[in-house]
Amino acid sequence: MARIELPIVLIIYFWIALVLPTIRVLRKHKVWPLVFHREANPFARVMGVLFGISLIALLVWALIYWRFDPQVIGVLSAPAWVAALGWILIACGTLITVVAQSQMGRAWRIGIDDRPTNLVTSGLFSLSRNPIFSGMILTLIGAALIAPAVFSITFTSVTIVLIGLQTRLEEKHLVGLHGEEYIAYAQKVGRFLPGVGRLSLKYVP
Repeated sequence: MARIELPIVLIIYFWIALVLPTIRVLRKHKVWPLVFHREANPFARVMGVLFGISLIALLVWALIYWRFDPQVIGVLSAPAWVAALGWILIACGTLITVVAQSQMGRAWRIGIDDRPTNLVTSGLFSLSRNPIFSGMILTLIGAALIAPAVFSITFTSVTIVLIGLQTRLEEKHLVGLHGEEYIAYAQKVGRFLPGVGRLSLKYVP
């Protein structure tokens, strides 16, 4: 039963990050927060599908890692501290995700919603414009460090790229929704890390 911890932790993370906030927003605010880009352009819809596939692929990899010999499935040899760092990143990523979701309240969505939502700029959102995605990135990198292989590193990298593209689509939407208020906020606060990825002062929507 060795190595079962990784799939269990990832299942718990996705439950915390996706399922529980959906139930919370639906029950507390009577708002269905899953938006599947039915009215979006084809690029946004493809992005959503690829993002879902990449997350499923990483979870499948964790299950494979549990069931098969690491050497057989190509897990790379790494010092013990690499796996330890991976667990620390998962713990930090999960904590950031949970706190950010709580601070986002009824504005939390999966996808781009045309229904007006409040612009959240306090708490973790005063440090990062996308702290939930920041937490997810830390978690995914942590999982790749625990079971490093060509497959896990590739899909983690692809997922991070997709997150980056998704945030840019959301930024365009938020500029249209909140205008100068969002632009001023994005010029002061980084995209994923404090001070990194701020919008240019010359930004024109």
